[in-house]
Amino acid sequence: MNSINTPVRLIRVLSFAMLFMTLTTMTACARDDNEADSESQILQNDNSNMNSTLKLTIGQTSFTATLEDNATVKELQSLLPMTLQMDELNGNEKYCYLSSSLPTAASRPGTIHAGDIMLYGSSCIVIFYKTFSSGYSYTRIGHIDNVEQLAQAVGSGSVSVRFEMLPTTGIGSAKMSAHSTDGVRYTLNGQKVSDNYKGIYVRDGKKYRK
Repeated sequence: MNSINTPVRLIRVLSFAMLFMTLTTMTACARDDNEADSESQILQNDNSNMNSTLKLTIGQTSFTATLEDNATVKELQSLLPMTLQMDELNGNEKYCYLSSSLPTAASRPGTIHAGDIMLYGSSCIVIFYKTFSSGYSYTRIGHIDNVEQLAQAVGSGSVSVRFEMLPTTGIGSAKMSAHSTDGVRYTLNGQKVSDNYKGIYVRDGKKYRK
């Protein structure tokens, strides 16, 4: 009896061991996938948050503007930084036509507010420095956060306006600001790495994961 049962018991033990190893491997893989998904989501959120604040420099005065989340803004961001010579119109706005068109999603706002940044048509950037009613259609780009000195800064004639993105505060923001335009890859701690680096890195002010 013992000589017959011993191989059976051995087979059962080996089968149980193989089943245990399989379940452990599947659990580990699932955990790694979840962690990767979580990391990817965090990275996506960071990139989204990073590109929500615009800096405008008009003469010696700087303003910040909160941007809309739409295709127009995303395309505009790819053109920044840039400096536009903006002309006066109607005593309430400054405008400039870009050399290329942007995506549009125009609607009639009814009331234009001082500080609104709009796209007229598909290529005309407009900064409004007064509040008034309007029947024209625009695509929203953003709104200047503090407009108290805006009218004074733009004046009554044409004006040069510098548009550039500001990184938001958060992990690695100081490093990204310091190395925002050199094209080199850095870790979140500011260490320079090669193109073969695996993990989260910063290049030109944006976070990526490889």
